[in-house]
Amino acid sequence: GDLVSRVMAGKSISKQDDKMITDYQNTQKQLADAQQEVKNKKAQLVVEKQELKRQQAELESQLKERNKRLKELRKKKEKFETQLMDAKEVQQILIAQEKAIAAEKAAREREARIEKERQAQAAREAKARAEAEAAQAAAQKEAEQQAAKEAAAQQAAQEKASQAAKPSGSTKQSTPKASTPAPAPAAPTPSAPATPKPSPSSGGLFIHPTVGAVTQGYGSAGGENGYTFHNGIDFGGPVGTPIVAAATGTVITASGGGPYGNHIMIAHQLNGKTYTTLYAHMSALNAHAGQRVSQGEQIGLRGSTGNSTGPHLHFEIHVGGYSYSATGPASSVNPMTMF
Repeated sequence: GDLVSRVMAGKSISKQDDKMITDYQNTQKQLADAQQEVKNKKAQLVVEKQELKRQQAELESQLKERNKRLKELRKKKEKFETQLMDAKEVQQILIAQEKAIAAEKAAREREARIEKERQAQAAREAKARAEAEAAQAAAQKEAEQQAAKEAAAQQAAQEKASQAAKPSGSTKQSTPKASTPAPAPAAPTPSAPATPKPSPSSGGLFIHPTVGAVTQGYGSAGGENGYTFHNGIDFGGPVGTPIVAAATGTVITASGGGPYGNHIMIAHQLNGKTYTTLYAHMSALNAHAGQRVSQGEQIGLRGSTGNSTGPHLHFEIHVGGYSYSATGPASSVNPMTMF
C-alpha cells in the first residue's frame, strides 16, 4: 500500500512538473510574440518615412501650381499696400512660405505619430510583461499548493499505515498531524504604463523673443514713418542682445536689406493652426531658410539695420501666412495677447 501511494504521488508530481514546463514555454512564446510585434512596428515606421519623402515630392509639384497662381495675380495688376518689398521679393516669400508651412506641418504630424507609436509600444510591452509575470506567478502558486497537498496526503497515508502495523494494546496512538502548506507568495500586481505628464505652460502659444521694454505697441501710428498702423511691437535694448524663436517652427526666410534690414520669418503649426512670426532689424542672423528651430532657440542678435531709428527688435505675429498692410492689421495680431 505504501509503495502504491508513493508511485501515485510521484506520477502526480510528474504531471505537475509537465504543466509548469508547458506554462513556462507559453509565457516565453508570449514574450517572443510581443518583441516581434515591436520589430514589425519599427519596420512600419521606416515605410512611413519613405511615404513622407513621396509626399514632399508632391508638395514640390503643388508649389509649381502656386507659381501659376502668382502669375495670374500679376496679370490682374493687384497692387500691394506697402513698398516694404518689391514684387519679386513678395513672390519669393510666398513660395518659401508655402514650402515652410508644408514642411512644418509634416514635421508636426511626424512627431505626433512617432510619439503616439512610442506610447503604444510602451503600453504593449508593459502589458505583455505584466501578463507574463502574472501567469508565471499563478502557475508557481498552483504548483506549490498542489505539491503541499500531495505531501500532506502522503504523510497522512504513511502515518496511517504505520499505526495499522502496530500490535493492539500498544502505547497510546498519536494523532497524525497534517502539515500545513506554506502560503504561496502573492502574485505581483502589474504596473500600469506611465502616463506622460503635460509640459508646464504659461497659457500662451508664444514666448517673448527677447528681453527689454516695449518701446512701441501694436496698433495705430502717427504716419511719420510711412505707415499709419504698426503691425507688431518693438523691444528696445542694446545691440547684440540675443533674440530667440517665439515658438517651434520652420524658417521661411532669413535675409538682409530693405526696410526690415536683417530679418527672419518663421512658420509655425500650433494647435492645428498656422502662424507666421517676423523678427526685424537684427544685427546678426543665426538661422537659415528651411531650418527647424525650437521655441527659445537663439536665431539672431538685436540691432538697428534697415529703416530703424535705434537698436530694437520689431516683432510681428500673423495668423496664417505673412500679409502686410501699412494702414491696417491685415493678417497680423497683437503679440501681447499671444504670450
